[in-house]
Amino acid sequence: MGRKWTIEIVKENFEAEEYDLLTTEYINNHQKLNYICPNGHRHSITWMKWRIGRRCPYCYGNVKQTIEFIRSEFEKEGYKLITTEYINNKQKLEYVCPEGHRHTISWDSWSRGRRCQYCANTVKLTVEFIREEFKKEGYILLTNTYEANYQKLYFICPKGHKHFMDWKSWSIGIRCPYCAGNAKLDIKSIKKIFEKEKYVLLTTKYINSESKLEYICPEGHRHNISWNNWNAGHRCPECAKLNNRGCNHSNWKGGISKEPYCQDWGKDLKEFVKERDGYKCMNPDCWCKDKTLSVHHINYNKKSCGLENLITICRSCNGRANKDREWHEAWYKAILYRRYRYIY
Repeated sequence: MGRKWTIEIVKENFEAEEYDLLTTEYINNHQKLNYICPNGHRHSITWMKWRIGRRCPYCYGNVKQTIEFIRSEFEKEGYKLITTEYINNKQKLEYVCPEGHRHTISWDSWSRGRRCQYCANTVKLTVEFIREEFKKEGYILLTNTYEANYQKLYFICPKGHKHFMDWKSWSIGIRCPYCAGNAKLDIKSIKKIFEKEKYVLLTTKYINSESKLEYICPEGHRHNISWNNWNAGHRCPECAKLNNRGCNHSNWKGGISKEPYCQDWGKDLKEFVKERDGYKCMNPDCWCKDKTLSVHHINYNKKSCGLENLITICRSCNGRANKDREWHEAWYKAILYRRYRYIY
């Protein structure tokens, strides 16, 4: 004997899938059961069909829709439905999408998640449509026919640059390469750019952005530079050296490095200090492999040439001693005191 179904059991099954059962009495499995589905659609189904997996036909696009219902579904996503009569789910429904594209789609395609083909780049475009899209951003389309997604489309950008790109590149946001600094330049264009800064370009052929371009700078220095480095702001290295000397250098201290040394300062004194220190860097923390030795004034006073103020260190340690001078002065005094017992 088959199982006896009750309205309570049926209601429990509906609620398990978030359906709201409106029928209050169960008669048999061929009876129409009224409900509201989780998406708010109101319809009916027999218990037999429910048990074999059937559900809301509106959600699955299997019900005969009305033009009012379809219009409301389009409006939920900002689409404006132009068609005023609905025949079946294969009929082409004309619409205007939120981006202003006018096209058609069947209810069957819409219910399966498809939307505006222009926005998805899946529609066969026309040259008129592309011209309008270019015009929206101030571009003038020069190409008169459109064949495919990868076809070169010639244009003039708002700044007057004449170039080309395919529709796929345009649709993902790429625009004029000259404006973006990504264009393949020619030697004439580069020469004009150099001349704006009074550089004379000597190279007569441009190969790529890494090739060397020979020039004469405004100060007469002859050198070379790649387009990548020029575009990054680099210029004549000789001028850069001259502009970074003396008072123009970030470490300029008012010319104290030019102070005269004491009268005993010379090769003999420096050789004596190096011999005293065993011809090695006296800094126990030295890690430099370059062992070119220098004689360093501990208190940074070049007129003070007593042995207690001179120490042998490598060129690297000597350079680092110019930073945090107070600490280095105390450090090297301590080293000489431990080694030679000099009193300060």
